[in-house]
Amino acid sequence: MGHYSCGNDYSDCRHATFFPIIADPLSSSYYRENEKSESFGVESTCLGDSRVYERPFFFIGVPLIMVAFGGLFSKYESTFSIAYESGTTLVLYHGLCIVSKDDKLSIRGKWYRGKKLGIQGDIVVADRVENLSSGIVFARQ
Repeated sequence: MGHYSCGNDYSDCRHATFFPIIADPLSSSYYRENEKSESFGVESTCLGDSRVYERPFFFIGVPLIMVAFGGLFSKYESTFSIAYESGTTLVLYHGLCIVSKDDKLSIRGKWYRGKKLGIQGDIVVADRVENLSSGIVFARQ
């Protein structure tokens, strides 16, 4: 009772498929609801060149005998550090944002404390980055 056996005939067996879930802690609703954040802007100096990453966010495919055929769709994210309040603050911009070391920047977005994510210092999820040195503006609609 309570035990199901397929026996020799596997046509009645139910197979479970497990999908790994990879979550972005900054886009997690739990983190955003439970962590205080402030939305304001600041002018600062970039401490290093920005890094642009391609982050997968959606996969669509058809499984065929142990192999899945399909496509992986991705978004670009940029990260860089700025000097703020005699420390370093990490800036995350969802999109392409190309800045260089020693550029003067005006950054507007939501500011979070990094302790919950294991990061020393603050984190900014930027909505707008203006490079005051070159005049280029990166803004999300």
